[in-house]
Amino acid sequence: MHVNGHISVLIVDDHPGICAGVASLIEAEWPRLRCVGSANSAQQALEQTRALQPHVVVLDVNLGSDDGLALIPALHHLAPCAVLVLTSLVDPHVALRAQRLGARACLHKSAPAAELVTAIVAAWRADEYLPGSHQVARGLPADQAIAANRG
Repeated sequence: MHVNGHISVLIVDDHPGICAGVASLIEAEWPRLRCVGSANSAQQALEQTRALQPHVVVLDVNLGSDDGLALIPALHHLAPCAVLVLTSLVDPHVALRAQRLGARACLHKSAPAAELVTAIVAAWRADEYLPGSHQVARGLPADQAIAANRG
């Protein structure tokens, strides 16, 4: 956990309602979690990641006309963050692509709130995320996730 005792989270989604809902969920987990910002486009996501240095980025697949998954390597380059993909898609190819690009896990937007919180904490700790009923794909093994987050 961060020296301030919380895991900082940046939310990247082009739907204001999703951003607000996830931010409220994260803030309800204070002091363990803290929402440090939100972005609704690829450009904002890169700027916010560079400026805020979040521990975890919760990333949507579709950001309007932008491909959210294409941001994963750049996000890792800008900050030592874990990326958790949160999507409404159920296509296993999306989850596989996210994983190949370095996402810790890919979770469906219908997942229960507790599962999202657990996934955020697990992504930061680089523990293997235990699959739940709403998970689209399993996260990377812990050793690969740690290497990806540091590299």
